[in-house]
Amino acid sequence: NMMIRTLVDVTGPLQLTFVTSAVDISTLPGSPAEVAVVGRSNVGKSSLINALANHKQLARVSNT
Repeated sequence: NMMIRTLVDVTGPLQLTFVTSAVDISTLPGSPAEVAVVGRSNVGKSSLINALANHKQLARVSNT
């Protein structure tokens, strides 16, 4: 599980910053909004996050 804090800039890519990862929801910091990206393995979840942020290594992408 991963939490990413967003600073919105509607004129360009999203300004995303990795905050923390957690195995339990109780250990996550408070947040006014939440987004879940759900899907099977190797369907492009990390690639979608990286594309939205225009950042190549914000979310780790597998080599398979």
